[in-house]
Amino acid sequence: MAFSGLAAAGADEPADQLIQLMAWDTPPNDPAVFREMRACGLTIAGFVPPAALDNCHAAGLKAIVSDVRTSGYDWTNVDAAQARRQVTEVVELVKHHPAVYGYYLRDEPTSALFPGLAKVAEAVKELHPGAWPYINLFPNYADMGQLGAADYDAYLEKFIAECKPTILSYDHYAPFEGGGLREGYFANLEAVRRAGLRHGLPIWNIVLAAAHFNYRESSPADLRFQAYTSLAYGVRGIGYFKYFTSMIGNYRLGPIDQFGHKTRTDAGEVEIGPRVPLWRRSGRLRGAGR
Repeated sequence: MAFSGLAAAGADEPADQLIQLMAWDTPPNDPAVFREMRACGLTIAGFVPPAALDNCHAAGLKAIVSDVRTSGYDWTNVDAAQARRQVTEVVELVKHHPAVYGYYLRDEPTSALFPGLAKVAEAVKELHPGAWPYINLFPNYADMGQLGAADYDAYLEKFIAECKPTILSYDHYAPFEGGGLREGYFANLEAVRRAGLRHGLPIWNIVLAAAHFNYRESSPADLRFQAYTSLAYGVRGIGYFKYFTSMIGNYRLGPIDQFGHKTRTDAGEVEIGPRVPLWRRSGRLRGAGR
């Protein structure tokens, strides 16, 4: 594979100045798997339990810590004192581990969950300054019932006001079977970019890697399109959904298939890597936030 040099913009650059590349997935605790992920250019291994952090770090990867003490809540009814106790436990366990990039809280929350998420996010930020309380937002094709807001801009603003995020991350799966592109792809990039610039927040985009439902199998052109359009709008990180192909439904042709083998999606990503370091050094990338 390689998502290579998208993130490897120079060994002498500060980590927070790199374009981060993440597998939106939970890897097995296997040193060989982590090494392969790093060899393909990923910088963040995805959602990793505390027990796997050593192997993750040995491969040169960061991780979003996956633990029920930061994610296992009824988000409509979070007791702040209990949450702080539980977050303290996991932070004390892993805070000084060099692989820790953040802590997983929730994917695609409706706005009704923001008050509960804010309590846990606040505890993470206080107990582990600089770590990302990972919350990933809905795309703009979610309906009002999913968003819990009048429109997408209101959803973003409500999230920022209530959860006070350190990074603004969302997902959008655009390539359809038959060659079509979901309407609203660029509008979503624009909406998140505007919000990021308005509030000084870095932005991330989670894009399609594994075909499923009516999303098509990714060609090299699809992968380049999603990466480069995201970068053009100033993203600081790209997540690939999914890296490991699920065993259920019609999931197929993620970078690693259901049997642990590389696929043509993996091979197709080799062209993406080397160009981004050149863009950064020429000063053409202007990201939202830091």
